[in-house]
Amino acid sequence: MFSKSRANAGEQQLLIQSMAPSSRGSACFLAVVGALVCAWCVLDSWQHAMSSELFGVAQITQGKLNGHTGEVAMDVTHPFSYPLTLAFFQFAFMAVIFLAIWRVLSHNPEEDVRGVFKNASSPQWGGLVATHVFTTFWLQSLMMPMQMMSPAIFAASRALQVPAAAGFRSNIVGARFGGHPIPTTGLMCGAAMLLIYSQAMIAECLCIWSGHGIELAGISLVIIYGLVLILPAANAVCMESVMKNLETNPLLMLATMNIVACLCCAPILGFAHLAGWEDVRMAFAVTMGNRSLYMLVLWLGVQMVLFSTVTVALIAMMDSFWAVALTISFKAVFWWCSSIMHMYMSCPLTNVSLQHPHASLWGFMMLLGCVLVGCAAKIDASAPKESVAEMKATAAKV
Repeated sequence: MFSKSRANAGEQQLLIQSMAPSSRGSACFLAVVGALVCAWCVLDSWQHAMSSELFGVAQITQGKLNGHTGEVAMDVTHPFSYPLTLAFFQFAFMAVIFLAIWRVLSHNPEEDVRGVFKNASSPQWGGLVATHVFTTFWLQSLMMPMQMMSPAIFAASRALQVPAAAGFRSNIVGARFGGHPIPTTGLMCGAAMLLIYSQAMIAECLCIWSGHGIELAGISLVIIYGLVLILPAANAVCMESVMKNLETNPLLMLATMNIVACLCCAPILGFAHLAGWEDVRMAFAVTMGNRSLYMLVLWLGVQMVLFSTVTVALIAMMDSFWAVALTISFKAVFWWCSSIMHMYMSCPLTNVSLQHPHASLWGFMMLLGCVLVGCAAKIDASAPKESVAEMKATAAKV
């Protein structure tokens, strides 16, 4: 009896020892993914804030004093209103940086380059460059007038990026149902909708779009808004396909993507200059002639480099579906956590439940949204996964 109990204890000890490395590995994986998602949210907020600051830089000229009233009249101009030129700057900057990093870190540069030229005519590369060009330009220029929509419609439209990513993975990567069970996609779509809607309700405002570019209305506005929503998901899926299906070095992929985007942007920029849409010569002169402006452009380029790196790291660690689903979902959670931290730092004795009951209620709804994300991840982890070879075979058939 004693020897049998010792044998059972030994088996349990072996089981615990075998499970410990797996648990530590899962914890490390979740920690790294969480850090990458937080970094993505931080960089995204910085990028939008700096882009708005760049287009909002004001220059005061010709100040005049009214002797009768004592008021000072000034002409205020905005020296930077060139979104196409800014996109060209960013493509060129990212191309140089990623090319240099790839050349330093690559163990076999010749083989990497041969792989890119071998698959250069594939539709994945074409889709990657096209989505990169348009998402970079539209996300920073927001070619829309002031338009209001209800928080429910805004949240539902933003959450559509989740099934869009699953659909793109089915057609581009070759994964059946996007590589994830349908309940996972449905739960993540519902979680994203709940989190974004909760953010809108906490902010207590209607969702308003503002822009610096061409004013749009009607069907053209709907089309552009739809493309703004789905193209980032398509870009993430194309990145995954080029990295995994075409076996391309991620750094070389980012460098090549921006080089081709820069080459594609150059004739568009020339046409815009000739058509009078954007004065390219003035854009270069204004940027180089104002220290504040070219430093803003430089730091925006650095942020884009870091943002692209974090995005590729998320896709490599998981896949494009989870990269899209987690970033759009936890972007709202990050905003709420930042607001709570700012609230407590400015007034440490604040009791959110008593002083802000409305925000506290929707903060609880955000917590429920995070629980839905966990349920979706649990369902996805228990489902069988397709191998990369099976995905390649399906993609080849498509």
